[in-house]
Amino acid sequence: MEFLPLFPLNLIVFEKEELRLHIFEPRYKQLIAECLAEDTCFGIAAVVNNKMTRYGTEMRIEKVVKTYDGGEMDIVCRALRRFEIEEFNEVQPGRLYPSGMVVYLDFYDDEDKEYKLRLMDLLEELYKITAVPRAKLPENLDDITQWIHKCGLSPVQELECAALLQQSERQLYLINHLKSMLSTLSQVERMQELIKANGHFKKAGGAL
Repeated sequence: MEFLPLFPLNLIVFEKEELRLHIFEPRYKQLIAECLAEDTCFGIAAVVNNKMTRYGTEMRIEKVVKTYDGGEMDIVCRALRRFEIEEFNEVQPGRLYPSGMVVYLDFYDDEDKEYKLRLMDLLEELYKITAVPRAKLPENLDDITQWIHKCGLSPVQELECAALLQQSERQLYLINHLKSMLSTLSQVERMQELIKANGHFKKAGGAL
């Protein structure tokens, strides 16, 4: 187990993901200031449905974009490793922020090329059906972390996806999710067509 200062947030963060944060609470201003001074990392502990989970992501601060007069900061972070919290301290002794003892989780980037192509097709189809402009698609379709947050997963589903420690498993999870969502959308479209047709004269040509 390793010690890590913790920052509980309503976010599920994946390995290598870039995150921009505005730091304004006194306890987290202290946390970030100390990480900067000591060149250390902190952990984002995932909060789902207003409850902190046992899982999170180690973050390294890459850049301080702006520091305000009151000590608030705009920072850019990069996600490193996922972890599981073994011990949690709501307030670290002598500090304002929480901390914990964590175990880092090994992740295997065994991306499947066929899965990736299938994902790209399904995501394009989803955005087409929902009339989302092409410009709203993730900037880099090759980077799975950019579309995990953009394909309609609930926070619980994002947590489930993050708990999978093989990239191929995450790809398959997203494929099944998108197939289910597209099936539901097709049923809704069919229902809307039937509602629109109600009351109209129907063609009565023979069936044979």
